[in-house]
Amino acid sequence: MTNIDNTPIENTTSANNILPQFVDQLRHLYGIIVQNTYVKDTAKHLNRIIQDANNQTMILIVGKERVGKTTLVNGLLGREILSVDDQHPTSVNTFIRYGEQEEIKAYFLDGVVAVFDLSKLELLTTGDTFASQILREHLDYLEVYLKNDLLKSVTIIDSVSLEAGGGEMAYFSEALMNRVDEIFWVLRADSMAMDAELLLIETLKNKGVEPLCVINGIDDEEHATAFMDSEQQRIGHLMSDFIGISAINALVAKQTDSHELWQKSQYDQLIAHIHRVAENSDKKTYAILIRFLQWLERFRFELTVIPQRDPFQSAVENIEKYAGDTQYEYSRYQRDLAIVKEYEQEYEQVANTFKQVQTLYQLLQTIAQHDYLHDSKVEEFTEIAVHYQQMLREYRNMHSEYLREYERLDAQHKKIHGKGLMKAFFGQHTQNEFFKERVQKLNEQQEVCVAQYAKVQQAEVSMLQAIRDTQPFLIDLVKVRMSRIEQKVQKLNQQRAKDKRQLKRYAEKLNEFSCLIEAQGYIKEHLQPFLMNEQMPLKSKDIAMLEETVQAILAIDLSNNGLLARSQMNNKMESIAIPFEVREKYPLQMLDLREEDVKSNDIPEIPKKLVVQYED
Repeated sequence: MTNIDNTPIENTTSANNILPQFVDQLRHLYGIIVQNTYVKDTAKHLNRIIQDANNQTMILIVGKERVGKTTLVNGLLGREILSVDDQHPTSVNTFIRYGEQEEIKAYFLDGVVAVFDLSKLELLTTGDTFASQILREHLDYLEVYLKNDLLKSVTIIDSVSLEAGGGEMAYFSEALMNRVDEIFWVLRADSMAMDAELLLIETLKNKGVEPLCVINGIDDEEHATAFMDSEQQRIGHLMSDFIGISAINALVAKQTDSHELWQKSQYDQLIAHIHRVAENSDKKTYAILIRFLQWLERFRFELTVIPQRDPFQSAVENIEKYAGDTQYEYSRYQRDLAIVKEYEQEYEQVANTFKQVQTLYQLLQTIAQHDYLHDSKVEEFTEIAVHYQQMLREYRNMHSEYLREYERLDAQHKKIHGKGLMKAFFGQHTQNEFFKERVQKLNEQQEVCVAQYAKVQQAEVSMLQAIRDTQPFLIDLVKVRMSRIEQKVQKLNQQRAKDKRQLKRYAEKLNEFSCLIEAQGYIKEHLQPFLMNEQMPLKSKDIAMLEETVQAILAIDLSNNGLLARSQMNNKMESIAIPFEVREKYPLQMLDLREEDVKSNDIPEIPKKLVVQYED
């Protein structure tokens, strides 16, 4: 994405070794300043630097509406994970990370974190229900955890669309752009970058940021090449490179395992670029250092403003605003009710998992439809049950084939001899050899039916034993799932209670500015000497900036700002736990399939062997 100041980084080996030590220093500084609520946003930015230094490489997908950003991500994942809706585009930034447990973590603006199943992603991103709207009003961002090998090295951010007016610069979160290691600026073939986009890209260029231009929709290669050449001539000086891809082709290729379609999608180039970015740890080290120098300047500004405020009055105002605004608290309560309502619906669905299950076929369909029923023991049962059904189908097919042959030969025999095969006893006839041969073949088919029927009986015994053992285990899996949902609600109520306690503690923390004096000392005694080490990959102008900023921070006198006042907050926060009385409302529907429910009661009888005598 970026060559900071467009110059190579020196001492990269030292930088790579120093980064973990630097992160430890930042953690200590964060632990000091996080105690002060006045600089909580600044502390959050420092924490993001720490997280980004430890996290995987982050790639941000940027572009206007309907250029295929979400489809591009789905193509990389090989699955239609993210919802694509032209009427309701993605409305919340979504961080897609690697996780053994596939789930969603929803981070709300007030710090609450709720965990949802992957099936709720559309609800949180593009859904147009009332519950969706309530939740998204309070959402900060989402983290989607997927078990995908590509995500082991990178985090992909599917962003909200650019906002742009006529002729104005397009708007996008500068804070988010500063956090990422690479930006994919997505255009759709035949849809040039708008003037508003170009103004934003030029601003990035002035900061040393050059996005990779990804042109989506190259299904018509000849036409797409002409478009790409045109855009390279027009905006090539603003981009690091150009890659043409077809997100639709990539997604279909993954779903159909089509190598040819995958090659046409040109996703190999895109993935190769992602791996190159992920492996460039030298660039990341330097970028983290520069971000911290910029953060120090922000921190200097925060400290400069604090002495000009009335700490006591400001603290009281913040407490009253948080705890005394009944409309704000009502809105939060409605949000929590919406979350619990979704959990209740999920609980009802799980409780009724086996409500409609009355046959073996329905049981197998239910197991296939619910991830929480997937288990090695259940898979073993499924194999046994499917084998039984297969043996049964094969026997029925064999039996039907035998009957067709028998009826055809029987009809021929009646036509020639006037009697059916079962009554045949004849003297010399020119057709007898034909019938003898055909009867022999029928009897051979009958023997195959007998052997297959034995296999059916054997498979049936195994299936009946397996289902007796598996039914209690399936019930236990459902109970575990129901318990997890109850735990989610309990955790949400615990979070609400925690918020209540936190509000009570605000009044006792008016003297917290002493921690900022401690931070000044830590920067002087530890961070500055560490960063001034000659092995650090900082340039002369970076060192000059560091010295100037640190001196400005140390010059700010906070020693007279000891705050001894205490306040009693107006306790209006709704503290009652949200009820989740679902056990009686949605009792567990038990699974109790009996032998007659699962075994086939209409297995055709084994055909009798034909004993037809003909006189010589």
